[in-house]
Amino acid sequence: MEAAKVIFLSEGYAAASMDRISEQAGVSKMTVYRHFKDKEALFIETINQQCDGIYQFGSHEPAASRDEAISELKSYGAAFINLVTAPDVLGIYQTLLGEMLRFPDLGRMFFDIVIAKSIESIRHILSGIFPPEQADWRAPAFMHLVMGDSYQRLSLGKLTRAECLERSAEEIDRAARLIVCNIDD
Repeated sequence: MEAAKVIFLSEGYAAASMDRISEQAGVSKMTVYRHFKDKEALFIETINQQCDGIYQFGSHEPAASRDEAISELKSYGAAFINLVTAPDVLGIYQTLLGEMLRFPDLGRMFFDIVIAKSIESIRHILSGIFPPEQADWRAPAFMHLVMGDSYQRLSLGKLTRAECLERSAEEIDRAARLIVCNIDD
């Protein structure tokens, strides 16, 4: 897995080969194929491994009050942005974006692996104070606010990770308050 990450980050998905990955790992190509049916499966597992932390902090309970929801969303958002701004995770994300025109299934799988699971965790937090139809639209709105301006600037090289994390703290606080505020449909 470490070898795959190194090759995907340095060469991109399209240029990476199972030969190069097996060479980097110091194993035969057959050994790699025994574990992964193809390069796509290996790339998806690399994404899974890099984003594993998302699944670890997704066990929040439904909030019992608006204040609790704000607190839980802020906690979730901070943990999420800390994880997705880590250099290896950001690098895999940037690799994925660069390869999506040639391999559109990669983007769909990334959404299902990372974004959809995160939205479901947020929806679960909100389910304690909002009816399902409201939690359903508020959860992705929060997710997209968290991955908004500062994260986009980091992804495009306009901010350092430290600057992104500093700016994101305020953005997450505002996003949590906005999402939990009382808005009629």
